[in-house]
Amino acid sequence: MAFPDSPQVPGSGVGVQVSPNDLYYDRQFLDRLELELRFDQLCDKKKMPGRSGNNVTWTRYANFSANTSSLSPGVIPAAINMSASQISATPEQYGDFVTLSDAIELKAIDPIVESAQELLAYRAALSIDTLIRNALHGNVTTQYASGAVSEAAVTAVVSAADVRKAVKTLKTVGTKPFDSDFRALVHTATAYDLMSESVAGAFIDVHKYTTSAPMLKGEIGKLWGVRFMESPNVQTGLNGSSATAYRNYIVGKGAIGLVDLAGKMNVQTFRKPLGSAGSADPIDQISTVGHKFWMVTKVLDANRAIELIGTSAF
Repeated sequence: MAFPDSPQVPGSGVGVQVSPNDLYYDRQFLDRLELELRFDQLCDKKKMPGRSGNNVTWTRYANFSANTSSLSPGVIPAAINMSASQISATPEQYGDFVTLSDAIELKAIDPIVESAQELLAYRAALSIDTLIRNALHGNVTTQYASGAVSEAAVTAVVSAADVRKAVKTLKTVGTKPFDSDFRALVHTATAYDLMSESVAGAFIDVHKYTTSAPMLKGEIGKLWGVRFMESPNVQTGLNGSSATAYRNYIVGKGAIGLVDLAGKMNVQTFRKPLGSAGSADPIDQISTVGHKFWMVTKVLDANRAIELIGTSAF
């Protein structure tokens, strides 16, 4: 768009007038819509050292059952055996890059390399969050709002009563909370449903906490011993009437593992300048910006997490 009468403001950093076309270019970039990403806070995180094989294995010993038989005098009881189960997963590598030409680097008014790095950083964060989300869906204990029997049959919103029932289910099998509370990640629509609750024991807004414990990223409040976070990256589905169903999670400690191979989940970025490809770029025309990371996430115990599915009034 041309602004022939626009004054040029040298060194303002807000805009420059570029001859010969009188093109005014606004250096104040438009922001991008980016989702709040919180799934990593539901995980038990573990670092896997480098050069330690292809797989990571978690081992869980089974509890002994109760002994209701008394000892007989002078009789040695039979020995009991320990048993364990193992869960294995293989860390995978993920990565992307963008290609920049010498022409665009020469002519671009904005700092295009920095912009590419920002876009790739968000893609990496979104990828990690979505991989964790996808590992949870369908692999933990499922509960439907208001006692529905399937996602197709769900018509009710998630209520405080549903949260109370989920907590009962977790406690019944002995699930331990994170610190003193379970953690929940719910869709923004479900968060608004819960914040609208007015019954006894209803949602406590984070600003009304009476403790000074550190807040979780994105924490919005507490209900029935569950600390809630919200994210629009929570997965959605459809019920039988094609209304949106929200697949929220209430999780205890040890439900899902997140493995970082040799600290490489801290995303590595790479900048290859013009000509760095040697004969593949014989006249220095191509540069690249990229990233990569290693990770794997795995459900460790389906009984320690509830996938709570409901619709929304919003």
